[in-house]
Amino acid sequence: MTHRLASACVAFGLAAIVSLIGCASRDMPPVPPNRLTFEQRCADPAVVKCVGFDSPDAVDRFVYPTASTNTKRGQVVTDVKASGAGSLRFEVPSNTSADTSGTYWQNFSDDLSVQFGEGQQFFVQWRQRFSREFLDEARGCCWKQAIIGEGDRPGVRRFSCTQLELVVTQGDWGYPTMYHSCGAKDGHSEGLEETWRSVSYRPDQWMTFQVQVKIGRWYRNDERYHRDSTIRLWVAEEGQPSKLVIDQTGYDLANEDPAARYGKVWLLPYQSNKDPALRHPTGYTWYDELIIARSRIADPA
Repeated sequence: MTHRLASACVAFGLAAIVSLIGCASRDMPPVPPNRLTFEQRCADPAVVKCVGFDSPDAVDRFVYPTASTNTKRGQVVTDVKASGAGSLRFEVPSNTSADTSGTYWQNFSDDLSVQFGEGQQFFVQWRQRFSREFLDEARGCCWKQAIIGEGDRPGVRRFSCTQLELVVTQGDWGYPTMYHSCGAKDGHSEGLEETWRSVSYRPDQWMTFQVQVKIGRWYRNDERYHRDSTIRLWVAEEGQPSKLVIDQTGYDLANEDPAARYGKVWLLPYQSNKDPALRHPTGYTWYDELIIARSRIADPA
């Protein structure tokens, strides 16, 4: 659906238009009625994992160092946090290349038993804060926020840049967008359909991001399209309700590996094409309140 059609549905709401141009709910997940604290959201029986980033020892073993320096620039700090005792802060120093700060990763379950394949859906929510220096330096395209991809299997460690991955990243115009696949769907990465309700990044506040992935039949790179998967992204400024900014329905998620399932998330401020000769003030981004669930997650209180 184009932006014009979406706007027409909102403006007119006529049953005839609904039936003719497809302005139905499109299987939109119900909005939880109340904003909830992190502890309340984690208590939902649909939740499969919560990470509060409160313990340095618990977090550090999931932090990758930068590839070029072997330095860990992701760590738990206690001075800036959305809730609990701490948050995960990434430092972005001057004169750094694309892998500025390393990565944090987490499987959907510690025993690798929770993964998602054909006919299933899941949601990933996190809160993220950006320093003004980070946003000023990273104004150009493009820096990543999160990668949702293939989970580990017993004896098999999976890294980012897999065929089925979904990436939340900064768009050309300075607001969040997404793409699918690491150059492996019909030979390229594919941007997802944005709505007219874009939300710009704001400095020095805890923004909320939530991704829905509803998997139809895997697309096998055989030009036999099913158009039965859905990917959505909601974004909220601090204290505000979430807005739908990606609404990709009738989509094909690529996966040619019969054993591969969604089951892992990476948090990272990776900046494609960053010039290591560029001098800039040190920037920071913080992550907190990571939640993975089988149904839509409430906005934070």
